[in-house]
Amino acid sequence: MAIVLEQQKRRTNWFAVIVFIFILAVILGLAYFLFFAPTPGIEIIVPSQLEEAAGLAELELDPNKLISDPVLKSLRQYGTQPSIGIIGRDNPFVEF
Repeated sequence: MAIVLEQQKRRTNWFAVIVFIFILAVILGLAYFLFFAPTPGIEIIVPSQLEEAAGLAELELDPNKLISDPVLKSLRQYGTQPSIGIIGRDNPFVEF
């Protein structure tokens, strides 16, 4: 006579499976956004005020036109040029 023993079925821990799938999805999502997602162009990130200021870079300045400006020539200098004063001692290693 043979003795038949039934093996107990292993019960699946569904909570552990769900947690594992969730962690795997988070890791895969982060990897996608870090390495594979297209990066937005600078046009999307830059505020509109900076776009308007970008037009200043396209201005052309003519130094001769600035120097020959009558408003610049009408200005007067009210002070004198700064001069270099006494800078330190002749021999800094001598005692006072």
